[in-house]
Amino acid sequence: MKKGTDKTSRLKSTFKVLHRLTWVFLFALFCALFVYSGNRIYRQLLTSSFFQTTHVEIHGNHTLSKTDILYYLGLNTRPNLLRLNLKSLYAKLTSHPWIRHASIQRRLPNTLLITIEERIPVAILKAGRFFYVDGDGCVFDTINKEVGCDFPILTGPRKPSEIRAYLPLIKEALTLISPRTNSLISEIHLDLYHGLTLITLTDSLPVKLGLQNIPSRLRRFQIIYHYLRRKEIIVKAIDCRYPDRIVVTYKNPPSAEDKREKTG
Repeated sequence: MKKGTDKTSRLKSTFKVLHRLTWVFLFALFCALFVYSGNRIYRQLLTSSFFQTTHVEIHGNHTLSKTDILYYLGLNTRPNLLRLNLKSLYAKLTSHPWIRHASIQRRLPNTLLITIEERIPVAILKAGRFFYVDGDGCVFDTINKEVGCDFPILTGPRKPSEIRAYLPLIKEALTLISPRTNSLISEIHLDLYHGLTLITLTDSLPVKLGLQNIPSRLRRFQIIYHYLRRKEIIVKAIDCRYPDRIVVTYKNPPSAEDKREKTG
């Protein structure tokens, strides 16, 4: 009787194991079929013309044309929208010298939305070649005829490899450039040891501003400069680097009334 009971227990245990294995097999088969079907469907979607990128909306571009951006990103061939690697496109987009910030996103089934913020040149840096400089002090591209070159010129570095050393001075020089000074400044010379020297637009007058308190020195220069022009006094140079005075070098000997130094 005991042997029959043990045999029955073993059969029940074997049946339970087989039952569990059957369910495991069926579950594994279902998962495999699900993954296979999903993969087939995904592959079909990646090649489907329904998701072809037929519309690309670009906002924020002024200097760059839509055609330029499409060719730069390789989107002129209308690829499948699902196949696009947005991280890669974003990295390429933000590596463009004219693009300061950007965002990119899909709009299913066939639209790609690109929003950019372009760099706006405020000056031109001469360093062997001529480069645009934006308001952040970023030297970002060589000049081209479409944008033009009607900007104050920064001089100092003799070749592009020297630009990095001049970046702090470039940012300091940009504090002098504004709509109010556009008619005043022709050039700003950068010197790593002596600082900034402003060259006026109308009479090419060199004005030494140095390395410190640049905005304050500019205001003091403007006061004396307008005074000298009003009096029609011709000068050779102006030095604003002293804390308590401005030194004016006259081109021609002035009269006793005009020969004086303007205190700051």
